[in-house]
Amino acid sequence: MSTYKHTVKFVLQQTSNTAKDTPLRCFVRYNNQRSVFASGETIEPRYWNIKAQEPRKVAGYAHGPKVVQALKDVSAAVAVAFDHLTSLYQEYPAPDMLKDLTLQVIKNGGLLPGKEKKTTDLFVYIDQLISDTANGKRVKQKGDRYSPGTIRHYNSAYGVLKRFANHKGKASFKFNDITLALYFELKDFCYQVEKLTDNYFGTVVKFLKTCMAESRADQLHNNDQYTGKRFIKVSVDVENVYLTQEQLEILHRHDFSNNKRLERARDLFLVGCWTGLRFSDFTNIKAKNITGDMIKIKTQKTGETVAIPIHNTVKDIMARYAGITLNSLPPAISNVKLNAYIKEVAKEAGFTNLVHLEKAKAGANYAMGKPLHELISTHTARRAFASNMFKMGVPTIVIMAVTGHKTEKAFLKYIKVTPVEKAELMREIWNRQTMKAI
Repeated sequence: MSTYKHTVKFVLQQTSNTAKDTPLRCFVRYNNQRSVFASGETIEPRYWNIKAQEPRKVAGYAHGPKVVQALKDVSAAVAVAFDHLTSLYQEYPAPDMLKDLTLQVIKNGGLLPGKEKKTTDLFVYIDQLISDTANGKRVKQKGDRYSPGTIRHYNSAYGVLKRFANHKGKASFKFNDITLALYFELKDFCYQVEKLTDNYFGTVVKFLKTCMAESRADQLHNNDQYTGKRFIKVSVDVENVYLTQEQLEILHRHDFSNNKRLERARDLFLVGCWTGLRFSDFTNIKAKNITGDMIKIKTQKTGETVAIPIHNTVKDIMARYAGITLNSLPPAISNVKLNAYIKEVAKEAGFTNLVHLEKAKAGANYAMGKPLHELISTHTARRAFASNMFKMGVPTIVIMAVTGHKTEKAFLKYIKVTPVEKAELMREIWNRQTMKAI
């Protein structure tokens, strides 16, 4: 059952003539908001029971049953639109968005627009969902398109579901096939056959739950087993490395002038480390995004515009590329190549110490030891930014505005700062306060 609630109330338009057909307006209230629109029905005020929210049962008033049914249809349309939007965006909808979709549902005979032809096939629905996401027909609540990365994740998770169906000798699944028993079969398949990590399995489950929620909101089924507490998206904390300020300075000062390929990779990586942007964003900074000492860019994944001051390290890099590139930043290279090159960069810079990490796979934990340079990737840059900013004492809300984390809990899981480092940061802040007091 949805955790998002709403109430519907019908209110007569103000009039002094109780014997004149008067429009009934629909008020939908939720989360301290209200969406108001014309119900399309009229009634003489003398026949309207405000408390019961229906026409009075008066002899000779034959129009009453028609009004009752019409208002039930409007309430049902509100429920369809409300459930669709909350399932789709996982938050309460804007009042105008709810109003517009409700009126479309009413016009479409109680069905969501474009959903006249119903299917019971999950994979048919997923094919359409991914297509609509890729071509921009399916968008986020604020109207922004989903990022190419999201579409890649969808296709990856969908691939696992298709291989699981094939493993069971099926071409697809029906919506009603998605039960708790099937969830545990999927879990065994992902762990024992696909050898997936816990978090990868969690990604598959998250995608499946998204598809089930949206198809249910589209009135294609009434199956709610995917909402159960045991039908969970597995998520475990992953131990990942980050580079400290001192290590970033070593990279910055290392002489790669004899290898322009590695120098370019190092410079591009450091731009990521000191902006906190995702790879898709720090490789897409245009000259127009740079004003004075500030970078201002709309991020691809979230559609949010962020502003980041230009760090001295980035200024040094920009001086090296001034007049060579339009944005005075190193030319972009592919994520695959940068991931490979940055490992070479780190090795040449001397980051060869053995790092021991705890990993989770197939529901079990195991220890892993690898040289530091082998564990560095493009995503290490963003994690380094968040962790180092935190250690510098930058307020988490400021860092989160750049990284895009929605909650402090998620942010604190993301950064890689040890308990000792957090204690040292606390002591440093206390010392500064003591010095101010003196």
